[in-house]
Amino acid sequence: MSCPRVRLYFALVVSIVAGLACGDYGQPTSPPPLSQKFTPSLVVRAPFSLPPSGLRAEAVRWGPAHSRVEQSVSAVIGRDGGSLAIPGADFSMTIPAGALAGPTAIRVVAKGGAYVVYDMFPHGLKFRLPVTVVQGLGTTAAYRTEKINSVRTAYLRAGHERISAKGFAAAAELPAATTYFYGSDQIAETHEWILNHFSRYILVSGAWLEVEDDEGGDGDGGDGVSDGGDEVKVESLGGGVIHSDSLPLENR
Repeated sequence: MSCPRVRLYFALVVSIVAGLACGDYGQPTSPPPLSQKFTPSLVVRAPFSLPPSGLRAEAVRWGPAHSRVEQSVSAVIGRDGGSLAIPGADFSMTIPAGALAGPTAIRVVAKGGAYVVYDMFPHGLKFRLPVTVVQGLGTTAAYRTEKINSVRTAYLRAGHERISAKGFAAAAELPAATTYFYGSDQIAETHEWILNHFSRYILVSGAWLEVEDDEGGDGDGGDGVSDGGDEVKVESLGGGVIHSDSLPLENR
């Protein structure tokens, strides 16, 4: 069997606008995100999209300052809405009034381990109105690197939740999202995304792995790819190729 060919992609968002220990955190409130306290120097927005078939997303790892233990928050949220936060993961969620038909027990788990992964319960819950999630990026290993500049959130379908040994996962959906950059150096500090249903979500970088022959993997946990022959290019998930050195600074 021949080795599959692999390409490493850096996905650009399509719209850019300048501008603890293991436990349950029962307090369903959260401080305002950085985007509400300071004026960002750059705002990058991306619409909901479906990744092309054959591509796997690179999961974002936690940085060394993060305690890689399971953390969670739970609360009963009713028709008036509410918010939840996991301070140790720099995570917050806001459920607007009218998103739920009645009192619902909500639980969000920041999974222990190397990657930024969240399990949200009850699985399969659908919201009547969009829910907003904010993730701080300062505790991630990709912070202040090129990869975090095109960070996205990915939804993983049931049965395809595993992250491979090389750190890639089969993303089913990329929710609409906004990344806020601050300071003259335009550092990506917070990532905000919209979700309409519960299950498992992970943070992914702008790197995508193209697997042309996946027979070497199990379709979920194994890579089925070789380490050689990587080609780096910048590609929009919406189609077309844009090389980063052709973009003015304010549009990157």
